[in-house]
Amino acid sequence: MAAMLYFYYFLYIGWHWNFNLAWFVIRHEMAGERQYGIHTTGTYNLKDALSKDDRRHATWYEPVNYYSAGWLFGQLQPADISVHFLDVGCGKGRVLAIAAAHGFTKITGIDFSPRLCAAAMRLVDELQARHPALSAEVICMNVRDYAVPDTVGVIFLFNPFTDDMMAIFIAQVMASLHRRPRRLKVLYANPQCKEPWLDAGFTETAAFTKLEHLKGSVLVFEP
Repeated sequence: MAAMLYFYYFLYIGWHWNFNLAWFVIRHEMAGERQYGIHTTGTYNLKDALSKDDRRHATWYEPVNYYSAGWLFGQLQPADISVHFLDVGCGKGRVLAIAAAHGFTKITGIDFSPRLCAAAMRLVDELQARHPALSAEVICMNVRDYAVPDTVGVIFLFNPFTDDMMAIFIAQVMASLHRRPRRLKVLYANPQCKEPWLDAGFTETAAFTKLEHLKGSVLVFEP
C-alpha cells in the first residue's frame, strides 16, 4: 500500500513539476515517514469536502515535503521550542509530529477539512502516547473564525490558502501581538504570500530555494 502511495505521489509531482524534483521529494518522503513513524504521504482535493464559499479559498492539499520542513525547523533556536506551536492548515498532522519530535510540548493544528482533521486527531492521539508531556489539539474550523492564542510563538505555514484569506489571518496574528506584544516566528514553506507579512512588520531572517520549486522563508516579528 505504501509503495503505491509513493508511486502515485511520484507521478503527481513529476507531472505537475518535473521528475527530478519528484525523485528528490519521494526519497525524503520515505525517509521522513520512517523517521517520525507516521503515514501522511498523498494528496487530497479539498474542494470535494467544503462549502461553496470555502472552496474559493482552498488549495489542493499535499503535505509539506520533508526537506523543506527539516530546513525550516533547523532555523529554530532552543528558546523557540518552549513556546506554543501553531500549524495553520495542518492536514493529516505531519508538521505536528515533527514539532513534537523537536521538543515542543504545546502544539495546535487547525484545518477546515473534516476528513483531514480526523486523520490529524488520530495522529495526535499517537503523539501524546509517545510524548507524555505533550499537550496537543486539532481544531476543525475556518481560520477566519479563529482567534490566534496570545501564547503562540511559532507558526508554521505551507501556502495554506489564498491571498485574501492570508490577509485575514495576518490581521488576526497582529491582533494577538497587539494584545500581548512578543517575539513571534513564522516558518513559511512555499511562501507565495510573503509580502503581506513583511508589510505587517515581520522581517525575513532566513530563506532557501532548492531545485527551483522548493522554497522556504523564516519571518520574525520583534515587539
